[in-house]
Amino acid sequence: MGKGQPAAWPGLDDFVHVPAGPFIYGPEECYERLEKCPPLRPRQTMELPEFWLGRAPITYRQWREFLEATGHCWVGQWYRVVGGWRGAFLRAYTPTSTYPDGHDDLPVVDVTQQDAYAYCAWLSERLDRPCTLPSEFQWEKAARGSDGRLYPWGNTPPRPEIQWQKKFPVGLESYLFSLLVRPRREWARAGWYWRNGYPWPVGAVSQNVSPYGCLDMSGNIWEWTSSLYNSDLPGFHVVKGGSWGYSIHHTKGNVRSACSVTIPSVDYHAQGTGFRVLYESL
Repeated sequence: MGKGQPAAWPGLDDFVHVPAGPFIYGPEECYERLEKCPPLRPRQTMELPEFWLGRAPITYRQWREFLEATGHCWVGQWYRVVGGWRGAFLRAYTPTSTYPDGHDDLPVVDVTQQDAYAYCAWLSERLDRPCTLPSEFQWEKAARGSDGRLYPWGNTPPRPEIQWQKKFPVGLESYLFSLLVRPRREWARAGWYWRNGYPWPVGAVSQNVSPYGCLDMSGNIWEWTSSLYNSDLPGFHVVKGGSWGYSIHHTKGNVRSACSVTIPSVDYHAQGTGFRVLYESL
């Protein structure tokens, strides 16, 4: 378990400051939902005002506290990590009807964008700050810094031994490979076939820290943003960062995706999608 994980609902110390100024955005890459993908924007310099972004995605513990405090009707469910042969051959990250012990610091998943906004509204009252989700531009600046690096730590691939992996979808060959070959270096949790993969607790990898101090913005889970995937397709939003169950290529900060273009963001939830919180003013 890494340092700096929030223990309960985020306080102001759990946000990092991203200063106003230029940063290098893109070039955008997209590997799925291509029939609905708008023209990809080239590498360019953008200007953004300052903002504060959660150091880590919202965790199991924080989500449970929110549910207990508000009675929010969550359509998702808890997942737990399962080891041994069951985890390898049946499912390593499996639904459970009760809160799983020992999972407090895992990033919460199976939340819709509407769930995420409900959390933001609750946290806004507690912090007396207007909390919301980041745009894809804010998210990308926080993850990559201002110099155009591909990953939070630089340009070195997080798992070099699976750069051959298909960009989408991850297939049987990845499942068999990951059963037999352990990563030589894993700076981002990604590239695992969905049956034998699972996320790590936040802050588990010391290299996976952005220039501004944000944890886990490469891999582990997809994170909701407020940006539309396609301006002509209302209701479907960009997710960033890749996840444990997607290809290694999705962990690059310039990759954009949509969880779905058939299930709207207000309804879509899955075991690889969570969020972190932003506020823009003191």
